[in-house]
Amino acid sequence: MLDFTPSLLWRQAALRLEARVRELTGQAPERLNSQEISACYPRRNWAAVWRIRVEFSDQMTRRLDIVATADFPRIPVRTALVDHPVALTWPHVEGDGILCLLPNMSEVDPDDPTAVAENLLFRSVRLIEELLQGDIVERDFKEEFLTYWAYKTQFDGSRLHSLVRPGPPSRTIYVWKGLGTTVLGESREELLTWVARRYGKLATATTEKGALLWMSEPPLPAQYPETAADLYSLASRLGPEAPKALEEAASRTPDEIIAVIGAPGRGGTGIVAVRVSNPKLVRNWLVPVEEPISMGFRPSSTPAKLITQRFFGRTPVVRSSVQRADAAWIHGRGQDPRAEQLLASTVVVIGCGSVGAPVACTLAQAGVGRLVLVDLEELSWPNVGRHPLGATAVGENKATALAERLQKDYPHLQLESRSYDMDALLRVDGSVLAAADLIVSATGSWAAEHALNSWHVDQGRKKPVLYCWTEAHACAGHAVAVAKHGGCLQCHLDRTGTPDFKVVDWPDGLDQSREEPACGAHYQPYGPVELSFVTATASDMALDCLLDAPEVSLHRVFAASHSRIQMLGGRYSTRWTSEFGLEERGARVVNRQWEDHGCGKCRRPPGDDMASVPSVL
Repeated sequence: MLDFTPSLLWRQAALRLEARVRELTGQAPERLNSQEISACYPRRNWAAVWRIRVEFSDQMTRRLDIVATADFPRIPVRTALVDHPVALTWPHVEGDGILCLLPNMSEVDPDDPTAVAENLLFRSVRLIEELLQGDIVERDFKEEFLTYWAYKTQFDGSRLHSLVRPGPPSRTIYVWKGLGTTVLGESREELLTWVARRYGKLATATTEKGALLWMSEPPLPAQYPETAADLYSLASRLGPEAPKALEEAASRTPDEIIAVIGAPGRGGTGIVAVRVSNPKLVRNWLVPVEEPISMGFRPSSTPAKLITQRFFGRTPVVRSSVQRADAAWIHGRGQDPRAEQLLASTVVVIGCGSVGAPVACTLAQAGVGRLVLVDLEELSWPNVGRHPLGATAVGENKATALAERLQKDYPHLQLESRSYDMDALLRVDGSVLAAADLIVSATGSWAAEHALNSWHVDQGRKKPVLYCWTEAHACAGHAVAVAKHGGCLQCHLDRTGTPDFKVVDWPDGLDQSREEPACGAHYQPYGPVELSFVTATASDMALDCLLDAPEVSLHRVFAASHSRIQMLGGRYSTRWTSEFGLEERGARVVNRQWEDHGCGKCRRPPGDDMASVPSVL
């Protein structure tokens, strides 16, 4: 019970609530004192409880409580069925009678707590009537079985992670145990690869076998196994594969078997786990000495039937929750139709600076299955302010450090790095480019992108290449997807790499980069917030290229608000306003065609490098 002194606001809201309940029910709600509240709800911190009596359709009168915390009326009241059956007889009724009426994310009106309480009271009566009729009992227990399983767990599952594909058939799975952490995987190879990526290559390579028991519909609370024999009996009802998986897991008599139970529920598939301890035999109860369950036989020759009988006996099991860590769950909770396509994709990101690195991070978060990061440069202190990597990576190669960090963060993905410049990449590792579903170039170097564009044209432009760059002060950003048809990169860039289209004009050289007190050291003084709009535009274009690759080259442009551009001394260019008008209100993202202008590069025969060399005769 809270040590609680009600405020004036609390008292006023409570009095209004009492008056409304009296009006609705025709009875004065009974106020419970602190001792009564503690006796009824020993694990709750209710500040006040009002009790009423309601007669239901079965001619029985039941008591309902309206309960409030010290944060009432900001936190709404809840309701409880005092005369409730034993736990897990009815869904939506917790062990102490509290009723679950609203989804966890529901919002209510804190300024009208009386109306909220009235609504909950009506919902409570309707729910109890439906439970009395019985039609929703089994349905709701099955649809939300993860919730009700959690009520009867002895282990919360916070350190039990599953990479297993949650679906039929029942089968053998593999188990890795680290310090306080257990991971489940489909195969030993897949499991150890994930573990090495997540915990480092020095992690133990020892695995055991477990079992996945697949049910066509979720179990009811009465079917939750209490003993190892219950688990084996449940498996036997699922077909021959399920008990076979348990027997295989027990065959080497491990200290523990982990069995995963999976079933489809409302909103998708759910999985839970059961831990079965090795029931080591006690030779003498006066002098307890543990004997293995292979007692009487050499371990390697113990009959399989005997191991099964001894392992799956009356030993109590430990029911556990599971945290899913499989790729489909991480990328969309198993409900995103794009996940499978993205997981099968390969993207090469060339240039891991302040544009390329955030794009790479976003693509990893989106679930791109293989990312190859390419950059020759090391991270330096001036990079830290607008780069995903921080001080711990200063002095390291950008591509290598970023790939290592993302690999630990997303161990289900494949992250690689190349510390090359563009010329070396094309010369030494062109096969990785040819195998990519998308190449993202954010080098900021015309020489590098000119070389990539030439390679792309020579390859027949079979897969798109996405070029990304910013304008001065990050007031505009460009993402150009060069596809099979339409212009190549050089169609709209001059011989020094200057685009023929820009968003902002800057008088008096305000678009020029600033100099550090060193020869050739230049920079643009914009920050990560301004840059985030540019990288988001580029990332969005990258996903579009992966999910529905364009057939014709496309140019996507982010333009900052006119007010910001004016504040910095610039103005929208004539070309921009002629195509898109003068928008005063805010930033915009627009698409425009990247047409074939007959640059000569994309019109020459593949492999004819001399076609683009100007004649000197």
